[in-house]
Amino acid sequence: MAGSHSDYKKGEMEVSAQRGTFDGFMGLTIYGGSLIGLALLFAIFTVGGVGLSWPPALLLTLITGIVIGIALKLKGAWYASIIMLSIVTAIGCLIFSLVI
Repeated sequence: MAGSHSDYKKGEMEVSAQRGTFDGFMGLTIYGGSLIGLALLFAIFTVGGVGLSWPPALLLTLITGIVIGIALKLKGAWYASIIMLSIVTAIGCLIFSLVI
């Protein structure tokens, strides 16, 4: 069995690297999970049982994304991201609608 002598002192370990890793993982989980949820919501609104056309579905998804950002106190990058993704999705849906 190991000796009883130890240099360990509780509460004195440097944990800044671990804190950074944990904060990064939590940020990735929150932002990534919210984006996946919004993508699923848009799909449910358009293709799923709701059957909305894409413009109102996109608007409802964008409003839901803003509410999620306010509720989770997300940074400005969240709002910029969902607005840009909404614009890209609108352009893609418009092109897809014109082609078919």
